[in-house]
Amino acid sequence: MNDVVPEAYIDGLVIMNDARPSVLPMSVNEMHLYSYLGCIFALFKGKPIADWGYPYSITSEGFPWSAEFDQARATLCESGLIEVDDRGLMMPRPRELATELDTVLVLGPWAERRTWLRAAVECALALPIGSIRHAISRSPGVAPSFFLGQRGRLLEPADATLLYEEYEIVSSVLGAEAQDVLSPAVIWLSARILRKEDAVV
Repeated sequence: MNDVVPEAYIDGLVIMNDARPSVLPMSVNEMHLYSYLGCIFALFKGKPIADWGYPYSITSEGFPWSAEFDQARATLCESGLIEVDDRGLMMPRPRELATELDTVLVLGPWAERRTWLRAAVECALALPIGSIRHAISRSPGVAPSFFLGQRGRLLEPADATLLYEEYEIVSSVLGAEAQDVLSPAVIWLSARILRKEDAVV
């Protein structure tokens, strides 16, 4: 994979392979957003940010972005596993991509990542992608840079702590239902969406 971060490559495969037809074709920014959500959901389940494998920053437009993930995405496109149309939107080549995913999944402990990333993409079945982006743009660590129109590193230790505390509140309300990833994730995003007029936190 020529210097491509393995975790980023796996994540790109999973996102495109597991995406439902209703969320395809997918933009580059959307793919990065799903990757970032997957990282947050891993954090919610107690996985250290440092173990994710690659970092994120926030673009001046308010999207999470990872240079390492984008390199992996570009590799998938160049190898023909993902097709890109004249608008820059991406579609998987299902058979070839699924074969590649099956091949690389056995090379490392990737099963948990797939659970988190699948939940991230499935959030788009419950909430409009614009609403998800809004929720993320108002989340800890993102909001200050977003409102100032600046790039900034995401998921610093203090931000991760705040995110985890928010998730703990959601989990305590849901109780046993919080054992899955998707339900509390959608509620967490929905709460962020509803706080449109809140001050930056």
